[in-house]
Amino acid sequence: MRWIAPFVLLAIFFLLVRRQVFTWPYYYDEADYMYAASLGLHANYADAPAQSLFDFVRIGMSKGKGAVERAEMSREIRRSDDVNFYRHWHGPLYFYWLLALAPFHLSEPATRSWSYAFPVLTFLFIYAGSLWLLPGREGILAGILGGAFYLWSYATIRTNEIAPHELFASCYIVALLFLMKWRSTGAARYWNAALVASAGAFCTLEVAFVLVAVLLVCAALATKLTDWRWMGKSALLFVGSVLMLWPGAVLKLSFLKAYLFMAYLALYRPSPWGRVSVLETWRLRFTHSPVECLLVAGAVLAYFLFCDRPTRRALFPVLLYASLMLLVVLRVATDTPRYMLPFLPAFHLFAGLVFASILKGWKPLPQAVAASAVCLLVLWNAAAQIAAHPILPAPRLHAELVKLGERHPEGKKLLVPQDDLPMIHYYFPGANLWGYVDEQEKTAWLTRERFDVVLQASGSE
Repeated sequence: MRWIAPFVLLAIFFLLVRRQVFTWPYYYDEADYMYAASLGLHANYADAPAQSLFDFVRIGMSKGKGAVERAEMSREIRRSDDVNFYRHWHGPLYFYWLLALAPFHLSEPATRSWSYAFPVLTFLFIYAGSLWLLPGREGILAGILGGAFYLWSYATIRTNEIAPHELFASCYIVALLFLMKWRSTGAARYWNAALVASAGAFCTLEVAFVLVAVLLVCAALATKLTDWRWMGKSALLFVGSVLMLWPGAVLKLSFLKAYLFMAYLALYRPSPWGRVSVLETWRLRFTHSPVECLLVAGAVLAYFLFCDRPTRRALFPVLLYASLMLLVVLRVATDTPRYMLPFLPAFHLFAGLVFASILKGWKPLPQAVAASAVCLLVLWNAAAQIAAHPILPAPRLHAELVKLGERHPEGKKLLVPQDDLPMIHYYFPGANLWGYVDEQEKTAWLTRERFDVVLQASGSE
């Protein structure tokens, strides 16, 4: 059962995702990410070309407030091939993956299909980590339950966009597993491994500062913060790992751009991630995975009511990370499932470990029935949501690219909807693109500039 279970869980996962891959052209974030990868290894590793931190702040302060000024700033940065901009200020670790895929010249669906390599990897970490942390049957139960929660989650199944969030989940799950092992054994090698995994997360998404905070809290609880030699070695290992993976973060302070950009979005862009409210975001997340949400909530409640003190101590880092990350992204308003990945897989790992600790004292038959019931509920939720939200084609995007290709836009001046601009830029990098957000802004541009082609929001000319 120990080695059969992961194959069964993975087989069901592949059945669930077999028709979930998006088939349309690279759009919006995806197009920018693919263009960033096309700039090459040196550009992403060394953050070159890119604005200096001083220029980034200066231009943002002078041109980042009004809609027209923002459009001009975006156009200038795109022309400069600023690799930080095209990565949306994220670290480069995920883009090394895209660079590894580039020689195979994969189609859009094939490239997205390979994104499922990260959920498979994260699942293997959860399953093997559970066996590593817990003895015998309890470890198997934790691996099966945590793995089923994660693999069959609607957010995991629906996230195959070109985006770094699944890789980030892999990194922080590994870091949390090593952190738990360090707290139970005190062995320095596990702490060091957690630091290296955290550096990987830091080089993937900027919200990794939550993971760093959890490491510091655990160090404080172990009274290690007063050991300056130990802290110095830890800091050097973390910074050194970041320096190896992303030297621009240290030498050019590129990581600060991400936090400054987040502050800019909070101040000047009320809905930067989508057109839904915070309340609607969380309503959609619950209705998309009601069983999953209730089971995770039940695990949190059971942690405080039924788990013994050693179990609560062991699981504390995972719950702390998941809770803090949930608070950090609480106001990120979007209907895109991938924005749940910074916190949800941690709750999946946590729920699997909690339910396993409760079931370990049960007799084999009721234990198997209870575990099977939990897995079947999660599977039913996933299947029901997939059936309720089928992947629809996007013929407008294909038609728009075909029509533009017939006009040979290279070297021409185009006014296009802002949402379509990244896609058009990726597929026609030689076009001189100007973007507009609404009809009022389009009219303002038309009174000031002359354009060879004007695309309407519907894709017509």
